[in-house]
Amino acid sequence: MEFSPIALLGGLLATGPGILLLAGLAASAVILWDWRWALGSTLAIMLGVTSIQAAIHAPTALVSASQWLAALVAAALLGLAGRFHPSGPSSRASTNWLVRLLALAFLAGAWWVIDPGVSLPNFTQVETDLLFWVGVCGLLMLGLSSAPLHTGIGLLLLTAPTMAMAPVLLPGSGLAIILGIAQILLALACAYLTLVEPVPAARRRTPIPAIAPRTTAQPAPRPARRPVLMPRQRAAIQASSEITAHSEPKVTAEESA
Repeated sequence: MEFSPIALLGGLLATGPGILLLAGLAASAVILWDWRWALGSTLAIMLGVTSIQAAIHAPTALVSASQWLAALVAAALLGLAGRFHPSGPSSRASTNWLVRLLALAFLAGAWWVIDPGVSLPNFTQVETDLLFWVGVCGLLMLGLSSAPLHTGIGLLLLTAPTMAMAPVLLPGSGLAIILGIAQILLALACAYLTLVEPVPAARRRTPIPAIAPRTTAQPAPRPARRPVLMPRQRAAIQASSEITAHSEPKVTAEESA
């Protein structure tokens, strides 16, 4: 085992709890379907798998450092794209969390029952199962995703097993560095698609205009009708008016002067 920080971390993860932790992170990224959690889990898986290979198979320090650098740059690109999206990246999924949980449980149960015994050369059975499980979770995320950000996370999760196998199966070929560059390019493309994703129209509540009461033109009031008087009533009214006129005192010009 090479004495390096990456190998020391791999020695801690190359145990039963460490393997279960990485497998649980891969499953939680699919079930929870939150882009922040999924991106953090994918970064932890990529760094963890690379560290395990550095502790067990002891590739060169340059290869391990390049894999770590590629994983960090790819995750940073996707994280910045999700952070600076105008309205936040969309996280549309084709199914709900229960269906995703049942799908993962079915895949895990089928793999446990069938037990095909597939093992990669130079890899233990536990390492093989972990790499296959991470790849299956990446494929499931790709199949259920309809957003470019989750597609990029699924691609990173899917390329994690190849990043772990390249320096062990083909040492000295430089394939691990090429795959790291491919990871960065995939993350850059998905980050660009995330940033150019159209912003959904904000649902604004348009105020309902107040309806003014309708004012109808009312007809002009009719003049009051004079009461119809009988001849006797007319005579009585004239007589009373004459009496009042004669009873009023006459003002002479002298008095007025």
